[in-house]
Amino acid sequence: MAERRPRDEAREARNEVYRHHILEAAERVFAERGFEATRVQDISERAGLSMGVIYGIFPGKGELYAALLETHGQELLRLAREVAGRGVAPRAALSALIELYVGYFVSHPEFLRMHLRSGASWALGPALAGASNVGYWEEIHALQADIFRRGVASGDFAPEDPAFLAKTFTVMDQVLLSEWVATGMQASREALVRRLATIAERAFCARPERAAPAPGPRPTAAPAPASPQPRSRARRRTG
Repeated sequence: MAERRPRDEAREARNEVYRHHILEAAERVFAERGFEATRVQDISERAGLSMGVIYGIFPGKGELYAALLETHGQELLRLAREVAGRGVAPRAALSALIELYVGYFVSHPEFLRMHLRSGASWALGPALAGASNVGYWEEIHALQADIFRRGVASGDFAPEDPAFLAKTFTVMDQVLLSEWVATGMQASREALVRRLATIAERAFCARPERAAPAPGPRPTAAPAPASPQPRSRARRRTG
């Protein structure tokens, strides 16, 4: 193996710094304009780097977009694996997923806006992604489905197809965060977690059914007992 020269190492380190800086700029531009309206020139201007530098690292905006999806997909998959690996009860695992997803997207609002602008359903996977990118999201959905599968088996969740429940949960997350963005990102992370947890509880968690009262006429009130009459005094006889 050829020995690496200090100049090559310095070039790689510089390119890595450039790559990180370009991705940050691209994420902001994609969030503001969407994929179709974004030009590499816009990213170049936002990053303060020449077009030559950008094209030297990324062949085009499609590769930039895919790199962002891959970076965030890897992070979300790692966090989802941690939740799935805890071995906690299904309801606790679902609560942990809610904390995870809401917390992550609130901490990465530009990626959230970029992701929402694509118009793709999160339950079906991100738009404009390559096969490797789609794999991350498919595994995340599989981890969710396994949590729902355990919950259905234990009676914690309603008897339904676990894969369908997992996709429904993902859509709920997307709708909640879409509304958060549309309303100016005013609600706190804690408020979003509570709201999604309440919605998930109503939608997924099994509850014992209450027996309905037997049909029939409404009972009438019993008549009040008659009050006792006072004893009449014997009349005095008059002579």
